Amino acid sequence: MAASAWTYVADRCPQVEVGYPIFDPPQDAIDQVLPLLVHERQLKVLGRTMFASNLFYDLGDGRIVKTGMNTSVDEAKAMVFVRKHTSIPVPEVYMVFQHGGATHIVMELIDGVALREAAELDPDGTTSSGHSLVTDQDLASIMQQLRDFIHELRELGRRYPPTRPHFGSWPDGPFRNSYFASAPPATAFESVDAFHAYFLDRLRPLSREKATYDQLVIARSQSQESEPVLTHGDLAPRNILVKNGCIVGVVDWETFGWYPGFWEYMGIGNEGSSDRVYQAIEDVFGMTSFVCETYQFVHACLTLPYY
Repeated sequence: MAASAWTYVADRCPQVEVGYPIFDPPQDAIDQVLPLLVHERQLKVLGRTMFASNLFYDLGDGRIVKTGMNTSVDEAKAMVFVRKHTSIPVPEVYMVFQHGGATHIVMELIDGVALREAAELDPDGTTSSGHSLVTDQDLASIMQQLRDFIHELRELGRRYPPTRPHFGSWPDGPFRNSYFASAPPATAFESVDAFHAYFLDRLRPLSREKATYDQLVIARSQSQESEPVLTHGDLAPRNILVKNGCIVGVVDWETFGWYPGFWEYMGIGNEGSSDRVYQAIEDVFGMTSFVCETYQFVHACLTLPYY
């Protein structure tokens, strides 16, 4: 079954309305997009320019372009795959091409606001004075929807299992995303223990982080081996687009892959968010587990220079 899932994405790419393959667009279609990738067209949300490790451009016709160091063809393939086989609202991919040494994904512009901003800002983009874009009831509903999406992805992984069980990128190979960027693993991990060992190796040279290192040693000792689960990999509030109390888009599929079961729950709370968001997460997903809390500390140690 794993082969059939990959065959669908790699060899039977759907056709967009204009009639060309998503992953092999004609040069004239690319040439129509390239002049629009200028500073003035950088995507804005609630009047604010997005700041991220990748660049986003608004083409002005209901499409945006994502490009940058973390953008890959595999991300686009993941979006096509998940959109095809689940009810998760993934932006439609229209075209993928290479230019200037970078991958460019032309996709649907979702009419929604990231949950991170929706919980903290008023409709005019200013800091909320008590009238943010989501109510407490909305937040509860959004987290319940998110829980259902996680279950869908796990079921998708059972329907289309990897040829060989591993902890790594989808459809196969080692992790290649921002969580692993500074020290890319050479191969996929064969076990949960090897997953923990990788992060211990990264923490070991950081003498100031001994407390976090020791905490991860304990988490490793308490872990049990389990099968990898298929999941988004980074369902933080910045990657959840909402409108009218509903999730209307799940974005940034560069982290899609096979992870230990705790990883997605770690990622949901692994971002500075308002107390309201944290409370909604806890109400639906429960208290943060020891291993999830540990990896939130690990991520901070490895990415924040003055943590």
